[in-house]
Amino acid sequence: MGKEIMRMEHIYKAFGGAQALKDAHMDLRAGEVHALMGANGAGKSTLMKVLAGVYLPDSGTIAHHGEVIPIKGIVSDAQKAGIAMVFQELNILPHLNVLENIFIANEITRNGHYDWKAMEIRAKEVMAEVGIDLDLKQRAGDLPVAMQQMIEITRALNLNTDVLIFDEPTSSLSMTETEALFDLIGRLKKKGIGMIYITHRMSEVYQICDRITLLRDGENVFTDEIANVSTQRLLAGIVGSEDTNQFPEKNREIGEVIFEAKNVTSYGLYEDVSFELKEGEILGFAGLAGAGRTEIAKTIFGHYRLDKGEFLYKGEKLKVKSPIDAVKQGIGYVSEDRKVEGILAVRSIKENMGVANMGRLAKNFHIDHTQEQKEVQELIDKLRIKCTGMNQNIENLSGGNQQKVCFGKWIMLNPKLLLLDEPTRGVDVGARAEFYQIIKELVQKKIGVIVISSEEDELIGLCNRIIVMREGKKVGELEDTEENLKEKMLKLMLNI
Repeated sequence: MGKEIMRMEHIYKAFGGAQALKDAHMDLRAGEVHALMGANGAGKSTLMKVLAGVYLPDSGTIAHHGEVIPIKGIVSDAQKAGIAMVFQELNILPHLNVLENIFIANEITRNGHYDWKAMEIRAKEVMAEVGIDLDLKQRAGDLPVAMQQMIEITRALNLNTDVLIFDEPTSSLSMTETEALFDLIGRLKKKGIGMIYITHRMSEVYQICDRITLLRDGENVFTDEIANVSTQRLLAGIVGSEDTNQFPEKNREIGEVIFEAKNVTSYGLYEDVSFELKEGEILGFAGLAGAGRTEIAKTIFGHYRLDKGEFLYKGEKLKVKSPIDAVKQGIGYVSEDRKVEGILAVRSIKENMGVANMGRLAKNFHIDHTQEQKEVQELIDKLRIKCTGMNQNIENLSGGNQQKVCFGKWIMLNPKLLLLDEPTRGVDVGARAEFYQIIKELVQKKIGVIVISSEEDELIGLCNRIIVMREGKKVGELEDTEENLKEKMLKLMLNI
């Protein structure tokens, strides 16, 4: 690692009556990957958005290469200073092509006109540094999420960035795509670029990061070299307690089959899959991205068509042709993509929770708002959602708190079957423990629960049985009592 290239000191930021940052500070060295960690609402993204020019802080200073830079809360000013951020919710303009996205607001001109030839040459140079080769005329929105992320990184490097911020960069990436990103990060380190890495995945921190700064409630807990930070110390710092056990004790009183899939097929998505869910157990689904896990859940929920086979609930055939049918029949689904499928971005917490419950709350064609407010407030308290109140716009919540609202929407429905697709994506350690306890309580209420997760440890810690999918087929079924469970699961997933 090289010399210090960035320092933030005495940063304060409040939103309304909520103090998001209190005397926060951080520094970055050339050629290092510096992890920024903390619970949801700890201030990680807020601090980085101050650095990237998205937010104007209430007070504080930012120095770049030893010189204090003016803070105006303008992204272009930060970019001119060599500071760029790759956001968790990607900032690609999907209707524009790759080249236009790389040069947005930074176009090369000649005699008052865009010099497209010069931009193409420069784009190819920077893409070569990133390690990608894309058709510059292809519509960016048609590319996979991983490639859209690479376009954002290319855009940042095109600005001669030496401070690059990653906010949960692997949350939507497959294992292979994640490794490609880590390879790129390794190359950027060698070029002397300093990177700040926000994540909830501790395994990634220990794999690629050099130092860790931990925030809690908007304040610094510690900054230290990765070699000095044990998992226990990190967990205790995030949670604020030495008690860091995440998973509740599993229920071992397993009853009769309550849900069954018999030889189900949806053409092009998955084929001839059968499984059972028993009362009192949590059933997990493992597999790489595209293995068919999400597609099965979405078929149960009525999003995809069931071409062959059948779903049964307590022996009765389920007839679900749309998500509306699913909700009416007591089936809930927490999507893996909350931005696109999970939230009503311009609506309040109350409206987001109530949307799936309108039929139940309606009396004489009017919503019982008193009952709605009572139930929403109970869930805000139970899930510990950090907000100014139920009328706060969901867009103004942290990603993890948005996920809690998505979760609460279906708990409020009191479903008979709940499908949880990456339920703790972007959720901190402390909140995960709360989620897992709530999942256990749902099972104790005889609600059927299926959990889809890309985190093997989560499946092992939470589920009684695990179905393993690969390339649209069921390739294994594992009991949680088996020896070397993680190794067996990975071998089935990867076909090794």
